[in-house]
Amino acid sequence: MKKAMLVIFLAICTIGGFAQNIDKINDMVKNGELDKAKEGVDQLLTNAKQQKKVEAWIAKAKVYAAIAANDKFKTLVPDGRADAFAAIKKAEEIDKNELVKQLTLESYKPIYDLYAGYFDLGASQYNAEKYEDALATFQKSNDVSSYIFSKGWGLSQLDTTLTYYSALSAMNAKKEEEAAGLFQKLADASIGGKPEYVTIYRYLAKYYLDKKDVPNMQKYIKTGQALYPKDDYLPLVEFDYLRNQGDKKAIYAKYEELIASNPQNYEMIIDYANELFNETHVSDVKDRPADYAERIVKIEDLYKKALALKPEALEANLNLAKHYFNQALFIEEDANKIKSTKPEDVKKKEELKAQVVALCDKAIPPFEAVYNNLITKETLKLSEKSELKSACNNLAYCYDRKKDKAKSDFYQKKYDEIDSRK
Repeated sequence: MKKAMLVIFLAICTIGGFAQNIDKINDMVKNGELDKAKEGVDQLLTNAKQQKKVEAWIAKAKVYAAIAANDKFKTLVPDGRADAFAAIKKAEEIDKNELVKQLTLESYKPIYDLYAGYFDLGASQYNAEKYEDALATFQKSNDVSSYIFSKGWGLSQLDTTLTYYSALSAMNAKKEEEAAGLFQKLADASIGGKPEYVTIYRYLAKYYLDKKDVPNMQKYIKTGQALYPKDDYLPLVEFDYLRNQGDKKAIYAKYEELIASNPQNYEMIIDYANELFNETHVSDVKDRPADYAERIVKIEDLYKKALALKPEALEANLNLAKHYFNQALFIEEDANKIKSTKPEDVKKKEELKAQVVALCDKAIPPFEAVYNNLITKETLKLSEKSELKSACNNLAYCYDRKKDKAKSDFYQKKYDEIDSRK
């Protein structure tokens, strides 16, 4: 009986001693004595009996995680969080139920601290432009995240924020395939909502364009546009593809589709108008497109739509004015070719001249809008000087054709003064 009591007493002492050791280690962590806490937990785990106890490994996890997060002591071990994570896994091997019990008492803080600690370190490395380091650290955070999810302790199978920053790190580290793989996980889950997440679809669209993988390029453009219908970049990728194919009809059809879906997209409208302008306004009749007359109407309509959105837009005003002006020049050339004095030819020539004046009437308001926009500026960029000269020169022409010598001379004088301006 005495022997039995002695065994029980020794067992109680052992348990009590173990608990006291754990409490001391935890107190050292709380007091910031991490070097002593490390020494204590390492010593504790040299004992074969203690190595079989879940609490001992959890204590190690807490100590080593604290070391990793502490600037003063983090050099004590190469990667304290890795050691802490290994300690959690060791505790699971010993007794999963006991591990869950112990973690539950602390709201799973020991394991979540590892996940968050790696993420914060990765974010710091990313902000310092250490992209390869950040990628490696984010991967470690993902390993912990996946472990937490696999055990049913929380988080999601796809950690959106973590995967996104991992992808950005890979992208900036010039690891294109790795970045594409990470972005693809997000895209296949149709992740959106935040403005910055459009990067997912932009990257994949360009990546697959460069890879000449048309189905995947189109897939991610379509998904991206469904989530970000007002994005300007995704259509440009598709336009690059269509231009490489040399398919003008497809390009114009795509413009029509995109403008119909977003009629407030000024940039898309002006780009379409400019593209048609450059391909339509050719001086040689034989080089003009077969649908020249229809295009003339279309170009005017597009520039007017652009100006309805931005009435003061310099580019739209200038190009609409040039659209009318170029037509006037072409028609005037046709009129000047008529040398015959036959009544029907004279009549035709006068009709053409009247068309020139009518087009000048249309060109004057947008040209004067450009003039009024630029003439009041104290200094002009080189491009602005060119635009102002164009407006003045063409206004002088238009007023001359309207037989308004005073205004024609006024704009000619302004034209001559431009080069002397700053």
